[in-house]
Amino acid sequence: MVAAPNHTVIKACRGCQAPSQSLEQVLTMDPMPLAGQFCSDSQQALEAHCLPLSWVLCHQCGLVQVVEDVDESTLFRRYNYASSTVSGLVKHFENYAAHLETAYGTSPVRFLEIGCNDGVLLRRLPESWVRQGVDPSDVARKSHEEDGQGYELANEPFTAEKVASMGWIGQWDVISGSNCLAHISDLKRVFEAAYMALRDGGELWVEVHDLEALLCGNQWDTIYHEHKAEWSEDSLVHCLGMIGFERLDTQSLSMHGGALRCRFIKRSEPTVLGCPDLKGLKKKLHRLEESYRMRYDHAVIRELMGHVSRGQQLVAYGAAGRANVFLNQMAQLPFAWIIDESPLRHGRFLPHVATPIVPMPWLAEHQPPHCLITAWNYASDIRGKHPDYQGRWWTAFS
Repeated sequence: MVAAPNHTVIKACRGCQAPSQSLEQVLTMDPMPLAGQFCSDSQQALEAHCLPLSWVLCHQCGLVQVVEDVDESTLFRRYNYASSTVSGLVKHFENYAAHLETAYGTSPVRFLEIGCNDGVLLRRLPESWVRQGVDPSDVARKSHEEDGQGYELANEPFTAEKVASMGWIGQWDVISGSNCLAHISDLKRVFEAAYMALRDGGELWVEVHDLEALLCGNQWDTIYHEHKAEWSEDSLVHCLGMIGFERLDTQSLSMHGGALRCRFIKRSEPTVLGCPDLKGLKKKLHRLEESYRMRYDHAVIRELMGHVSRGQQLVAYGAAGRANVFLNQMAQLPFAWIIDESPLRHGRFLPHVATPIVPMPWLAEHQPPHCLITAWNYASDIRGKHPDYQGRWWTAFS
């Protein structure tokens, strides 16, 4: 029997530390296994434990977050996610590295990345820069052992204690965190550690999934325990302003179905901000909740259910977190297998639904009549890689 992952219920907002009385429940989904869990055999998958999954809204800073908290050591002990295996992400980090080089030039810059994963960004930055990664995952450790030339790795969480013990106080020119803020339980402490590690006038760059894009697209498939928080620009500015950061600019990105890249500068004094206007946000959250509740009454889902009733086989493409959410929350829609491009996942099974994960060649070899792209944010790339597929592609989100 697989041991159930430990989880607690948060007692305060992850971003601003407002007490639980400030957290309003806005969405409850069916219990879910961990979306980053990939099981070694079908029996282990069937025995995977499901945890409650609920969203709350902080009235103090506007941060939307999962109320159930799974310990980070559980989440990252076997992470099974290497950014360099996703072609769309590689392109993104190539562009991001070029953007950073344009911003700071090739003269020596002391650059630290929180949540560096397999070094996909660090390896692309100028060789003249001092490059340091901090990431507690097994993927980060293994990747650095195999090909960590050009950067150093601290294979543990980024904390104020780590900053002090490494002699990093006031030592870094630039700190970046791409898609890592969603996975951290105590975000305020991480922001404080970044403030401590930056020199005066140093800059913090953060890339986060855009809550506004999620809500506009009713992307309930991106809600899971590993995505502990979902950010708007207002909530970012509020939580970082409390620490002493001032926003310089924000860019909207297409990554992950909609993302924000915000650049902050370290100032000497915190910014005191009032409570954000939550009326419009609550309306969009209600619309998302309704979309989730009516998820089987979706045109694409109705058509796929019809094909299943006629005995036709369904498969999916993209065994990332979104797929785990979708297949587990749409249990009435069976999938024979799911294709994934990452060798880390081949031969494994999605938890609870026990869907086997297979490599890319299976699609051309088996030619199933229908393939749902669960990694829909990379749909055009996926279609382009399979010109010989004769069946029909589907997506349930946009």
